[in-house]
Amino acid sequence: MKLINSMKIRSEAKVGIIGIITLVVLIWGINYLKGRNMLSSNYELHAFYENSLGLEASSPVLMNGVKIGYIDNITLDPDLSPPISIVLSIEKNYPIRKGSRAVLTSDLLGTKTIEIQAVRGRNQNEQERYLADNDTITATVEPDLFTSLQVQIMPVVDRISALAGSLDTLVQRMDTELFSQATRNILEHLSSITRSLKETLDQGGSLHESLANLESFSSMLTEQEDELTSLTGHLNSISATLDSAGLDKLSLELITLTGQFNHLMTQVNSGEGNAGKLFYSDSLYINLEKLTLDFDQLIRNLNDHPEDYVQISVFGKSKK
Repeated sequence: MKLINSMKIRSEAKVGIIGIITLVVLIWGINYLKGRNMLSSNYELHAFYENSLGLEASSPVLMNGVKIGYIDNITLDPDLSPPISIVLSIEKNYPIRKGSRAVLTSDLLGTKTIEIQAVRGRNQNEQERYLADNDTITATVEPDLFTSLQVQIMPVVDRISALAGSLDTLVQRMDTELFSQATRNILEHLSSITRSLKETLDQGGSLHESLANLESFSSMLTEQEDELTSLTGHLNSISATLDSAGLDKLSLELITLTGQFNHLMTQVNSGEGNAGKLFYSDSLYINLEKLTLDFDQLIRNLNDHPEDYVQISVFGKSKK
C-alpha cells in the first residue's frame, strides 16, 4: 500500500516537474520570439519622443546594425512633453556612452527600429562615461524614405495646386472674354476680312489679277534676260565712255563758271563794276529818258513839218 502511494506521489511529482519545465520553456520561447533573451541580464534606458511613428514593443534596438536589446515598454502621457516614453532594454554586454543618441528610424519596408548612435573616445574615468540603469538617452527621429519624399514633394504639390488654381482663373477669364460682345465683333471683322481676301484671291479678283500680272512681268523679265544683260553692258560702256570723255574737267569748269556768275551777281547787288553801275546808276536812266524825249520830239516835228526835212522838186531845185 505504501509502495502504491509512493509511486503515485512520484508520478504526480514528475507530472508537476514536466509541467513547470514546459511552462518555463513556453515563456522563454514566447519571449525569445519577441526578441527578449531571459537568460541575459539587461539594463534599462529611457527615451522620450513627440511621436512614436508606429513603433511597437519588442522592436529591436540596434547599434551599427547589431541587435543589442529591444523595446520593453511604450507609454503615452499627454500631460508630458514629449508625451511618448519608451523603455529600452539593453544587454549589459553593450554599454552605451553618455552623449549617444537613440534614433527612431525605419527601413524600406516601414519596419520601425531604434538605432543607437554611440559617441566614441576614451578617457581615464571610463565608468563615469557610460549610461547607467534607468538613465535617459537623447532621443531623435530620422525621417524615413517616404517621409523625406513627402517633405520634398509637398511644396511641389502645393505649387501645382496654386498653378491649377491660376489656370482655372485664367480659363474662366478667357471664357468670359471669348464670349463677350467685343470678341464677337472682332471675330465678325476677321471673318469679313477673310471673305474680302478670299474674293480678291479668287479668279477675277484684284489681288489675283495683280499676282497674275506680276507673274507675267516676271516671265517677261526671264524671257528678256539676254536683252537686259546686253542693255546693262551698253550702259556700262556708255558710263565708261563718259568717264573717259573728261567729265571731271567739265564738272570743274561748271564749278568755275558758277563761281564767276556768283561774283557777277555780287557786283550787281552791290552796285560795283560795270554791271552794277548799269543797274544802279541814275545817269544812264536820265540819259536814256532824255534821248527818248528828243527822239519823240523829232518824230513829232517830222510829222508836223515834213517839208523841213524832206524836199521834193519836180522842175528843179527849190530854195530853202
